[in-house]
Amino acid sequence: GATTEVHGTDREKIREIEKRAQAADLKLIPAVIKHLGTDKSFEIIKNMRDYLVERIDIMTDTIVEEIIVKDGQAVGVVTEKGEEYYGEYIVVAPGREGAKWFKKEADRLGIKTKNNAVDIGVRVEIPAVVMEDITDVVYESKFIYHSKSFDDRVRTFCMNPYGMVVVENHDGIKTVNGHSYKDIKTENTNFAILVSKEFTEPFNRPIEYGRYIAELANMLGDGVIIQRLGDLLSGRRSTPKRIKRGLVEPTLKDATPGDLSLVLPYRFLQSIIEMLQALDKVSPGVYSKHTLLYGVEVKFYSSRVELTDKLETQIRNLFAAGDGAGITRGLAQASVSGVVVAREILERVK
Repeated sequence: GATTEVHGTDREKIREIEKRAQAADLKLIPAVIKHLGTDKSFEIIKNMRDYLVERIDIMTDTIVEEIIVKDGQAVGVVTEKGEEYYGEYIVVAPGREGAKWFKKEADRLGIKTKNNAVDIGVRVEIPAVVMEDITDVVYESKFIYHSKSFDDRVRTFCMNPYGMVVVENHDGIKTVNGHSYKDIKTENTNFAILVSKEFTEPFNRPIEYGRYIAELANMLGDGVIIQRLGDLLSGRRSTPKRIKRGLVEPTLKDATPGDLSLVLPYRFLQSIIEMLQALDKVSPGVYSKHTLLYGVEVKFYSSRVELTDKLETQIRNLFAAGDGAGITRGLAQASVSGVVVAREILERVK
């Protein structure tokens, strides 16, 4: 059910964008992609499920409590209801929502893990016309920047031309995200700016750190906070009146006008501002006082499980895939990791 339309194939136009980016100390990561859209993705996933449901048992609303290991080999799982299910191969793909659980299980089972960088930032919303010359070519532009103040890695993520800003709920904590439909379009484009910070010993709780920042935003704004860039730079909170008279109409209507400087550490905030300034050199209008910032956006994939090149853990027949295992950062890469695991298992059962 996927579209045949492909973005990111016009090398001449991409080279022109790359030249503009390099002049602004940005690196463009070009990629050939298909935009499915939130609405179309639902249909495609439903088609996949309809195909699978006749061939396998799919159990929703079933929470796995523990992985069963015998003689150094994974053999099954135990649910929160105490039910046991056994299999020759166990694949763990818990997603970002299950990252905390998987880290706990890895520690219990003695599986080595290491901390990934913590990714914390904001969701930016601008008029779609500002970046139209870029999004029309590559659809989702991925830019990487290193802040001059701290040399921290900053990147754009999950760009949604003509899209909508939405709220995510992570186990009771509200964070911000964005999506776009295939057939429904708004006048705005949104994208995340994420700052990556690697911590050193003795700190080993990156997921909890990200949750703490998100909880602080929830405490101050009763959910997601929205602020005009101009208000942030002027050292004042945004108000409903200031938001209303701005040139960008927010697509997330229930965000609370507030002050993100009370939430984000200075190091993160400074890097975000520098990134906006750099993007403005590529797409004039990004660094406008009317640009909307929503906070916070946090990615919970901060513990990376030690795996082989076939994505098997040190426990035999226990594989891990996707963002929840800390090895990917996005839907496309997570999907590919699942294919890697599936191919390895098929080779073994031949």
